[in-house]
Amino acid sequence: MNDEELFEKMMRKEITICETCDNIFSYVPQKQFCDWCTHEKTKLRRRKYLEENREKINAMNRNYYQKNREKKAAYDREYREKNREKINAQRRARYHAKKKK
Repeated sequence: MNDEELFEKMMRKEITICETCDNIFSYVPQKQFCDWCTHEKTKLRRRKYLEENREKINAMNRNYYQKNREKKAAYDREYREKNREKINAQRRARYHAKKKK
């Protein structure tokens, strides 16, 4: 495409040029940046947030894992108490199956 065709398509709102990388993409109302630039901007914004709030995020993760560890341990204890006979029967069956081989 030559410059005149590009300019005409822009005037008819068929295509748009990205403001940062000058990439040409289909016209969408109120869209100024191409998908790649938008993705890069969000990635940079997220990386900046993670760097600035590293301690806060690590503390939240520690709390989350601590809560889940307690819940899982409690669930495992309850399961073992309820199904002790079933678990022991499975262990015995595995033991005798190995012994016979």
